Amino acid sequence: MLAFFRHHRGAFLITLTIIIIISFSVWGGWRSDSHYERRAQVTDHAMTVFGKDYTIGDVQRADRSLQFAQFYMQSYELPSMLMMLSGDGGFGGGGINRLANLFVARHLMEQMGIRVSDAEAIEELKKLPALQNNGKYDESRAQMLEQNAGSMGFERDDLLGIMKDTIGLQKLQELVTGSYVASPIASEKQYASNYHTFKGSKIAFETEAFKKAATVTDEEIKKYYEENKDEYKTFEKRGVSYVFFENPKDLDKKPLEERQKEQAKVMQRVNAFNDLTAKGMKFAEAAAKTKEKVETVPPFPQGEPPAALKAESNLLELVFARAADSTTAPEAVEGTNGWYIFDVTKIEEPKQQELAEVKDKIKDTLAGQKADEARTKAVNEARLALNDGLKAGKKIEDLAKDKKLALEPLPDIDIANPPQDVPNGFLIARQAAKTPVGTVSNAVDYDKGTLLIYVKTKELRKRPDSADVRKNQVESLSRQESMNLFQAWFQQKHDEAKVETKLGVS
Repeated sequence: MLAFFRHHRGAFLITLTIIIIISFSVWGGWRSDSHYERRAQVTDHAMTVFGKDYTIGDVQRADRSLQFAQFYMQSYELPSMLMMLSGDGGFGGGGINRLANLFVARHLMEQMGIRVSDAEAIEELKKLPALQNNGKYDESRAQMLEQNAGSMGFERDDLLGIMKDTIGLQKLQELVTGSYVASPIASEKQYASNYHTFKGSKIAFETEAFKKAATVTDEEIKKYYEENKDEYKTFEKRGVSYVFFENPKDLDKKPLEERQKEQAKVMQRVNAFNDLTAKGMKFAEAAAKTKEKVETVPPFPQGEPPAALKAESNLLELVFARAADSTTAPEAVEGTNGWYIFDVTKIEEPKQQELAEVKDKIKDTLAGQKADEARTKAVNEARLALNDGLKAGKKIEDLAKDKKLALEPLPDIDIANPPQDVPNGFLIARQAAKTPVGTVSNAVDYDKGTLLIYVKTKELRKRPDSADVRKNQVESLSRQESMNLFQAWFQQKHDEAKVETKLGVS
C-alpha cells in the first residue's frame, strides 16, 4: 500500500489539495441567513467524534500537519493509512474523511492505553528520508525542517506529534491484529497458484489472415466516406524562413573563459536580430542588415518536417502554434545545437480530400474492422467448441484437427518467471494461471491478434528457494489479510464514534 501511495503521490496530493480547498472554503465561507451573514470563525464547531467537539481551527491544524508530513517530512504512512481506513481502498476518501479518521484513531489510542514516548518519536523522525544525507541522519536538515515547521506555525512538539500519531496507529493495528497469521492452507494455495509450472499449447488467430479474407465493396467505401468526411482532410502546412545561430563546436574541449566568450558572441547575434524585428523591421531586412543567412523551407505538415528541423520539436510546435494574423515578432527559440529565429511565410489550410484520394485508406480501415469482428467470432466459437469437446472426453489434438485449428505446443512455462524467449510469455503465463487444467483459456489479445491457451497440466516443482518463497508468501498474505481485518474493525469503531460534521455556520 505504501509503495503504491508513493508511486502515485503526485496525483494524490493534487486531488487531496482540491478536496481540502473545497471543504474549507465551505467552512470558511459566507452563509446567508434571513437576518444576517457572517464569516465562519476558527472557534466555530466543525466536527464531533465520540461526543467530543472539534473546532474549525482544530480541523485545519490537523489538516496542515498531515500536509506538512507529506510535503516537507516525506512521511506518507500516516496520511495513506488514514485514507485507506476510509474504506475506499486508497483514493477518493481524502479531505474530511481522513481527518475524522485521525480523531477517531487518537480516541482509540487513548482508550486502549497506547502511549508513544518522545524518544520513540525522535528515533522515527531521524529515519525520515527528508532528514537523510547519504543514508545517514543529517542534523542540518533537521534544523531546516524545524524552520519550515515554524513558518507554518508548528513547533518541535508538533513534529513529534506527527510521528506519535504514525507510531500510535501502527501500535493500534498491532494490538488489534498483531497475532493474526494467514491460514497455512490459503497460503499454500496462493503459493501453488503463483509458482507452478504449466504445460500446454496455444492456438493463434492472427488478424492479418482475417484481413486478407475480408471483402470490402465500393458501396461500403463510399458510405463510410460520406459518414466520416470530416476525418479526411489534408494537414495544415506551413512554410518557414529561419536563421540558425549555431552553438560553437567542441566547447567542452576549451577553457571556461574562452567557452563563455564564444557563447556570448552567439547570444549577441541573436539579440541583435531580435532587437530589429521587435522594432518592426521585416524578417528579410533584419537578416540583410545583420548579414545572417536565411534558410527557406516550402510548406510542410507538422508531422513531416524537413530533415534539418526533424529534431527541433520546440521550434516546430511554435511555428504551428503561431496565429495566422499575428503581427508580433517571434522570439528566439533554443534548439538542440543552437538558436532559431523564424518567420512563417505561407500557410496552407486543410483541404477536403476526395474519395479517390483516400479510397485505399478507407478500404484498409474497413478490412481491419471486418477482420476484428471475424477474429472475435472465430475465437469465441473455437473456445466454446473446444471446451465442450474436452468435457466430453475428447483429446485437444483431435478437436483442433476437426476444427482446422493450428495447435502449437508451448515449452514448460514457470508462471512466476515466464521465459523471455517465448513470444508473449508473460500474457500466456498470466492467463494460464487463471485457467483450470484440461480447459481452454479466455481470449488473450496480443499485438498480432488473439491467442487461446490450452492448459494440459500444472506442476508444483521443487525450487531451491522454496522455503524462503513460502515464508514470504505467508508474511505477505498475513499483512494483507491483517490490514483487511484492521480496516473492518476500524470502520466498526468509526460507526460507534457517530462522527458528525458541520459545514457552514448557522
